[in-house]
Amino acid sequence: MTSPLLEGLNAEQQAAVLATDGPVLVVAGPGSGKTRVLTHRIAYVIQELGASPEEILAVTFTNKAAREMRERIDHLLGSSGATTGLWMGTFHSMGVRMLRAHPGVVADRLGILPNFVIYDDADQVGMAKQAITAIGQDPKKVAPRRMLSRISAAKSQLFTPNEFRESEVQTYDDEIVARVFEEYERLLRRNNALDFDDLLSQPIRLFDAAPNVLEHYQSKFRYILVDEYQDTNRVQYVMVSALAGKHRNLFVVGDPDQSIYAWRQADIRNILDFERDYPDARRIDLEINYRSTARIVAAADNVIRANKQRLDRKLRTINDEGAPISVRELTDQNHEARFIVDEIRRLVVSGHSVGDVAVMYRTTAQSRVLEEAFRQSDVRYRIVGGVRFYERAEVKNALAALRLLYNPADQVSLQRVLDTMPIGRGLGPKALEAIEDWAHPLGLPVLDGFMALNTPDSEYGSPPLSGATRSAAARFGEAFTNLRKQMMELSLLDLFDAVLEETGYASSFRQDIEEEMDRQANVLELRSDIARYNELAPGAGLAAYLEQVALVADVDSMDRDRSEAVTLITLHSAKGLEYPVVFIAGVEEGLLPISRAIENEYDDPSQVEEERRLFYVGITRAEQLLYLTYTGMRMSYGRLDSSVPSRFLDSLPQEHVKVLAARHTLAASGTGRLLDRARSTTRSFSSPVSAPVRVNPVVPTYNVGQRVFHAQFGEGTVSEVVARNSDQEVAVDFARHGRKRLLASLAPLDLVD
Repeated sequence: MTSPLLEGLNAEQQAAVLATDGPVLVVAGPGSGKTRVLTHRIAYVIQELGASPEEILAVTFTNKAAREMRERIDHLLGSSGATTGLWMGTFHSMGVRMLRAHPGVVADRLGILPNFVIYDDADQVGMAKQAITAIGQDPKKVAPRRMLSRISAAKSQLFTPNEFRESEVQTYDDEIVARVFEEYERLLRRNNALDFDDLLSQPIRLFDAAPNVLEHYQSKFRYILVDEYQDTNRVQYVMVSALAGKHRNLFVVGDPDQSIYAWRQADIRNILDFERDYPDARRIDLEINYRSTARIVAAADNVIRANKQRLDRKLRTINDEGAPISVRELTDQNHEARFIVDEIRRLVVSGHSVGDVAVMYRTTAQSRVLEEAFRQSDVRYRIVGGVRFYERAEVKNALAALRLLYNPADQVSLQRVLDTMPIGRGLGPKALEAIEDWAHPLGLPVLDGFMALNTPDSEYGSPPLSGATRSAAARFGEAFTNLRKQMMELSLLDLFDAVLEETGYASSFRQDIEEEMDRQANVLELRSDIARYNELAPGAGLAAYLEQVALVADVDSMDRDRSEAVTLITLHSAKGLEYPVVFIAGVEEGLLPISRAIENEYDDPSQVEEERRLFYVGITRAEQLLYLTYTGMRMSYGRLDSSVPSRFLDSLPQEHVKVLAARHTLAASGTGRLLDRARSTTRSFSSPVSAPVRVNPVVPTYNVGQRVFHAQFGEGTVSEVVARNSDQEVAVDFARHGRKRLLASLAPLDLVD
């Protein structure tokens, strides 16, 4: 008898659900129903094979995806609690769960205490700045984010600071990274904190240090499923391989054509080499796209076939042909933004909702002009990837007090509370330094030093403070002594109220200043968030709430109901989403593909391939209508330069594209003066044509053998010139940087006499 869980699935989807033994690779094209396959497969394993939910580990790319998949599985199994015990979530949340589950072993073998906190991006940047300063360097000259990127790359290869120094240091810059890495790790351990990379690497270290822990999880998880496998990094690959070592029922789903996170250390080889790693693996291709029109699917398939790093399969759909893809040339970025807003207005009049529309772009810098155009219009919009709720200053202040209460060793949170809350008044750097100097030799958290001022008979004594400073420090210590006593008695919501009251933060907002009232409203919204969390997870406590806040992502916090605003979003953030109408702005050389990928194309062609995959991801977000825009001129770093349409547009099938080209229009004039408008050259849009119409910007030309100068690479000799439409691709051999391939229209090359 056929299982009802197979109903409504196509043949390939059914095959994937039924492939329950051994390693399986599902290559799932965009819109092919991979989430449906994952949820039906988990439900099938539970209902038909009799597996317990506790025996299943399902790893998702976002917390939002995990929540939605759990709800679907409960629905399939006919019970809201059917998935109780199922391990489902992101790699990071799984890592935290494993570290929390073995507090004694983690403390003994890894030196991480059970009440560790997770530092977010801003905390990590602050810690990097401290590390840079501590080694005698200037954070203004040694960029903290660049150091964090190098440290993250090292951790993704499971390097300790010492291992990094021994195997990776070859230049002076590498030496600086090694010293910052060592100090950064020391500061993390001192604060009993982990960064996001630690949530992946420390469980691996736990498995090495305590093999019985790994054996426990290997026996526990009979079935392991991993979504978005193309986005896993080396640490995640090692973790999954280790956990699947006993039962080998590893089911991975992904699409190498959507691998766009190399800058996060994602390794496309994990999915490309899966069948080599598991020679007995079964591969199933999901090729039918249920999301997009036939024209969009054909365009996406044609675009991505130019890449070499991929697993070949043919995208297809049973959907209608749909409208042609609109490729539009605009004069400059202001004209582009106005065109997008005006076209959205027209779409709304014709029946679309503003929530149907997403405007996507390669770089966050592009959003400024777009946002300005929306702000001047009556079209509602929202930006994904702006300041997240939990990263707003007043919200971080309140959370810092909670984090400090949970982990007294967290000096980042301590400093924030001292700097931003009334309870910290009168306590400057010298007071904090005096308490630190007293507490550290005794092995005490600094917060305990404040508390000791109210217990002078303790075995440790108290810090050497006097006068007003001692009184202020004693008040601070008394507040947290009172809160610590209440931690076990109060609910999470009541504890939050007590924190705001004891620190004076609740009454610190002025009621006659609108910005202050807005900040207070955000703190009250945080209280509402805690109340909702209490309802969803009663008794979960402070540790679980702080963990959830630390692991939330931009996409996780997006409203499910998009009916009220146009979404402005980067192409990277748009992965996994879908919209009836999609605009991709700035489809130009230097933006898409990004200029650094073009400059490194000769030495590393994989960077341009990833840019092409990013374009492919953007195309496949569209369900019904797709608009691609580029400009003839674009302002960059304060200079107006000619733009060249992206090479990726050449791959669009002509029969599925409608192109409108324009050099100048009255509407494109950026000035408000009527005289200047009257003098501007006007030209109406051309009639639609079947092939892309190229801009012909005036660009410099170069010849082989010419000596040139580049501001970044210095002097070099032109070794090769390739015509590219109305532009030139110039290969230059630089004395210090080797060969670079540059576009003449973008590269600042000066001829050397």
